[in-house]
Amino acid sequence: MPDGAWWHKDLLDSMADTVGNRQPLLSSGLRGRLKEYMEFRHVFRHAYTFDLRWDRMKTLVLGCEETLQLVEDELDRYFQTGRGQ
Repeated sequence: MPDGAWWHKDLLDSMADTVGNRQPLLSSGLRGRLKEYMEFRHVFRHAYTFDLRWDRMKTLVLGCEETLQLVEDELDRYFQTGRGQ
């Protein structure tokens, strides 16, 4: 497990990289998409609600179900192919 101030970014990056004999769990495209959610979370936690702008977060809000489905699909595919063993 990564540690330090950026552990969550490092963990996401490692999930999309080959580490030792382990193949990536997530595609680089999904990693990029999830990084957008991480950045939004950071802004949301550190900004006042009146600073939030719908035009900047609309894509993330409206795409969250699709993103969750992509995560589930990629993890299912990873474990079904036996790469998770």
